[in-house]
Amino acid sequence: MNGPTLLNLLRTGDIEPLHAHLTDLQAQYEAGQISEGDLLRAFTAFQTSDLTLGEGFQKWTEIYPSTYAPHVALAGWFLGRGWEARGQGTSNHVSDQGWRAMDHFLTQADGCSRHAATLTANPLAAWNVTGLASNARGCQLCLNDVQTQQYPDWFTRAVQDNPGTLALRRVMLLHLRTEWGGSEEHMLTFVRQQQDAGLLSQTDVQRLWAEFHSRVSHHALAFADEPSVAVERARIAAELHPLEAEQLFIALTRVRGSSEARLAALQRYLDAALQEHAKPGRMFGWALSQARDWIVPETSRLAELLTRAAQSGDIDSAIMLGEFQIQHPKWDLPDARPLLRQARDQGHTEAAELLVEFHESTFREALKDTPQKREDILKAADLLSGDMSWRVYSDFDTYQTQFGLDARQQFRYLHRAADSGNNKARFELARQLRAGNVELGDDGVLRPVDTQPIQASLDYARYLLQRAALTDHAPSRKILEAMDEHQWQEGRAQRLNVRTVRPDRFSLSTESERHSFRGYWYLGVLLILVLFRVFDHLGDGSFDPRTLRSQRAESAEHQRLMERVAAGELQPVFEKDGVHFEPVTPKSP
Repeated sequence: MNGPTLLNLLRTGDIEPLHAHLTDLQAQYEAGQISEGDLLRAFTAFQTSDLTLGEGFQKWTEIYPSTYAPHVALAGWFLGRGWEARGQGTSNHVSDQGWRAMDHFLTQADGCSRHAATLTANPLAAWNVTGLASNARGCQLCLNDVQTQQYPDWFTRAVQDNPGTLALRRVMLLHLRTEWGGSEEHMLTFVRQQQDAGLLSQTDVQRLWAEFHSRVSHHALAFADEPSVAVERARIAAELHPLEAEQLFIALTRVRGSSEARLAALQRYLDAALQEHAKPGRMFGWALSQARDWIVPETSRLAELLTRAAQSGDIDSAIMLGEFQIQHPKWDLPDARPLLRQARDQGHTEAAELLVEFHESTFREALKDTPQKREDILKAADLLSGDMSWRVYSDFDTYQTQFGLDARQQFRYLHRAADSGNNKARFELARQLRAGNVELGDDGVLRPVDTQPIQASLDYARYLLQRAALTDHAPSRKILEAMDEHQWQEGRAQRLNVRTVRPDRFSLSTESERHSFRGYWYLGVLLILVLFRVFDHLGDGSFDPRTLRSQRAESAEHQRLMERVAAGELQPVFEKDGVHFEPVTPKSP
């Protein structure tokens, strides 16, 4: 059975064949009849955040309460949910909500996998989950620990039972990455130890060295700003193992290598990936997005790779397929929306957000506010999307009318948006707290009030502004710089005069207001500024892979800005160094 088949059995509650298959696989592995790859592929399928699996897991563990297979699968599910909650950004962009949820699910994954390790003779799959959960918390080993081989139990016990395991050694190499708290010397020392121990085949040693050079290349590219080092190491990695041509393609794209060199690296990777049923990484998606017409001869194989990976349960591949469908319509890729809807129904937030993007893939479509678009926005908001929660809050009356929402839910969406890292929501909630319009209860629920702000509200408001300022949100930074210390003290803080709701909506209800000459003139100014910025970006050669996801968010921000200008909510203010936009103050009746 493949991964999707196993998940479908669990989703439909057909537990008997599911349990029998995995139990038999484990028995075959312990008898030396199948490889660790065959075993781990089956259990890795459960490392998903699919919310539709919850009832199946409950039924499975009730029917077989003290058996190995359901507990390993459940541990993998907790791990998948933890990574989904954290998101794809670098650590400084993970929201408060993301950290809390990730910690909760990782704790569950660690406990469940360690319990599973007591239920069979050779719990390799359980130790694999324990190691991956440990990785998500960062490297806990100093260089001396590596040099003296003082490794954690999930590694030492797994290797003791499986001296030739490549899988757990790859997990440990991942653990020792520089950006996770290790270093190149950590990784180099480890790989040399494994080679000297003589427990791996020459092919596996070569694979480990390939991944070492690929990890160094990634860090040089994404964190150290050393593109030439990245290319050099990626070339070595690709020579050692063809799948690492993926990293070479990424590095060559970063240094703007020739189209011939980039195409050759891409072809080399596709050859290996299609043969080995590999799943591409997120940075592969960035590199593809920079391609030009020279990639067209390979788009059919690219579509095959992404579609196959997405159908096997890889959400990242479905996301990439959808993004390329929007960004490169001439590539004639298959429609990703059915895959994205399936992923959204399983609880994947980013898939839900991308479905909203399909509504806004052209300027004309972006201006439309349709019931279907609002439904997709609300579904994304209910999957804890910060940006979509902000949009529901900002136009709450419309959503309340269409979906019958309770009035108190408006602040739930505001809190969710702020907690998820949306800086406009952080700023707005901080203002509402300082105005005494809302308070955060002990149960974590926002409640409307009409009082002088209490100390807890002031502390939380300050914290929200500080978090936003750390991500270069200028309004929050300016407020923090302007506020005296006494303004953050209960009894001395001046209560702000802020409306209970500050709408940020765009509506086409009054055509004469939306299509005024002034609105179009403002849009023209903004579009020119955006184009100048785009061409300036293309010419300066700068790139930071950590901003991959924020670039798309920035485009959406430009779109929302244009909407507000067209709606008459913003007006341009010209200064010596350019133009910025300020809210239009409504005239008193």
